[in-house]
Amino acid sequence: MPRHLDHWTLLGCGALGGVLAGLLAEAGNQVSLLRTNDAEVRLPLQLSWWDLQGHEHHFEPDFLQTKDAANIRLLLVTTKAYQVQSALEPLIGQLPSATPILLLHNGMGTESWVRRAFPDNPLLLMVTSNGALRLGSEAFRHTGAGETWIGPANAAARAWQPLAELLARALPHAGWSEAIHHKQWEKLVINAVINPLTALSGERNGSLLQRQDEVEALCEELLPLLQRHGLSGDLAYWRDKVLQVARLTADNYSSMQQDLACGRPSEIDFITGFVLREAQEAKLHLPLHQQLYQAIKAKETP
Repeated sequence: MPRHLDHWTLLGCGALGGVLAGLLAEAGNQVSLLRTNDAEVRLPLQLSWWDLQGHEHHFEPDFLQTKDAANIRLLLVTTKAYQVQSALEPLIGQLPSATPILLLHNGMGTESWVRRAFPDNPLLLMVTSNGALRLGSEAFRHTGAGETWIGPANAAARAWQPLAELLARALPHAGWSEAIHHKQWEKLVINAVINPLTALSGERNGSLLQRQDEVEALCEELLPLLQRHGLSGDLAYWRDKVLQVARLTADNYSSMQQDLACGRPSEIDFITGFVLREAQEAKLHLPLHQQLYQAIKAKETP
């Protein structure tokens, strides 16, 4: 097992990043937060988070900057998808080539750039269905237990399979998957249906239980693309998978709904946008998803 598995550096501390930092610290890991831009940070960092039982926890992570890159042993990137490139660029040529990079965000489409920018680093992809809420700049709540999967995006990453065991000690569930791209696509389907629909309506995820015809139509349109990428499952399978998540997170607002409500950019280009780019390459037409994409982009425009 590689050394330094108990020292995690997180780049990006939004809702999920804050909860993961808390869970890792609670399990006895050393946790550092990395900032690669020039934004001001008040030190010492004092973070608070609430677990699933409603218990409050406090911890004080270390604070790292780009100049400390040589000391990073594990890098977990939890920024928004559209922030990945700008957040990692300052680390090019600074991050040790042996340091694994784990990417965790909604959507797909950042992997190819990271591969080019950090060709020698072990690259792992991470997918989770844990729920998280940001209560303030330094306060977070774990809102739902879920599955977490990590897997290799390049050959060098396979030596880091023990990371799954370490994560399993801190999270409700964690496992290793050689088929991590399939896990990503499963999450992508769910996000491509739930996120735009709820972002446009402004309603909670549970509202889609009364819009099952729309959910089914969006899933049906994706079937040829999913089959092209080796994902089995008929229409009923994908419709029920989306509705199950809507049911389990019925009281939650989707991340895209929250982003638009707060005037932030959404991850639509890495969710529906990625789907549309893949469809175009396959010469498939997805008019319903195209309409959702255009509607979200119109809402993002001031």
